[in-house]
Amino acid sequence: MKGVESDKIALKRLKEFGQSLYEQIKNNKPPSFKMPTRTKANIDFIEGDRRLKLGERMSTRSFLNYSHTRKFMQSVMVAAACEDYIKSGRTVGKRELYYNLKHSLPNSKQNTFEDDTESGAVLNDLEASLNVLREQFHVIAKGRGSIYGDLDLRQAGDEFSCKGLGRGGWVIPGYTEDVEFLNHNAEFILAIENDAMMGRLIEEKVWKKLNCLLVTGEGMFPRGVRRFIKRMHEELKLPVIAFVDGDPWGFYIYSVLKYGSIQLAHLSDRYAVPDAKYVGMTMDDIDEYGLQNVTEKLKDVDKKKIKEEMEYPWFKHSKEWMNQLKKMLEKGVRLEQQALANKSLSFVAEKYLPEKIEAGKFLP
Repeated sequence: MKGVESDKIALKRLKEFGQSLYEQIKNNKPPSFKMPTRTKANIDFIEGDRRLKLGERMSTRSFLNYSHTRKFMQSVMVAAACEDYIKSGRTVGKRELYYNLKHSLPNSKQNTFEDDTESGAVLNDLEASLNVLREQFHVIAKGRGSIYGDLDLRQAGDEFSCKGLGRGGWVIPGYTEDVEFLNHNAEFILAIENDAMMGRLIEEKVWKKLNCLLVTGEGMFPRGVRRFIKRMHEELKLPVIAFVDGDPWGFYIYSVLKYGSIQLAHLSDRYAVPDAKYVGMTMDDIDEYGLQNVTEKLKDVDKKKIKEEMEYPWFKHSKEWMNQLKKMLEKGVRLEQQALANKSLSFVAEKYLPEKIEAGKFLP
């Protein structure tokens, strides 16, 4: 039913979009539509909600504005195509959307789209304008990331378990709105940055020892994975704990999971998990676990990212996080998850994670 409800919402918004343009033309008015201005200057950090939010600035895309005409035409084309995808029950990739709609305009050498960057940007504009996830338009990104643990799911008529999958996990698809949660036995979700670490934790049976669901995004958590984590957090009432590298990039991955991303600030309520906690890696782990000999020196690009993050409101207003960033600069090093293997291959599963999670040693 999840997928059916999602389709209904998307079709309703698309119909309203088309109806609005039709009424304007019918009344001899130049057709146009409004959309939120998706720029950094129009993004606010709402401390009470603990998430990024798009501001109230709006822009208008009008057919009779010469600089808007091409994008207006593209917007209508993408909206019509998405309606067809939903009604036919098909899903397409962003690249397929581009090729599906690309053609030369009659009596000209102009193409409707020159590349998938154009079609992707228009899709993002429609997503923001209609307040609908692009996945609900049946346009999905390639699945990346996986989940392992005691969780039973149903999708596309098939029922399956996310455990007993060898050394891998169930690959989380780009479109997860039609996934139904059947049964689960877990106390929390452990969101892991590195897929190699995910494999280590599966092999060490951490999902069973700590009674949790293991999820990886294979780096930055992609949209599909973040949406899936958000749904499990809300619908299964499972806390989210992040386990990433102790470097500015790991910190950023966590902040996107917790607060949302600048690019998708208009969808933070559907992706961000404000209650998420951070278990590691931290700068304090270096001394506490004797990891001085397995750190990596900061590069100039790392230092630049640290200084940038120190200006982010969600880090700047947190004593704990500012302390971590300052320590990283002072020490001049970063700490990867795999550094724990220096102790032993089982160290992360037998000591590091159990000790910190059971003691509640988290960063906010």
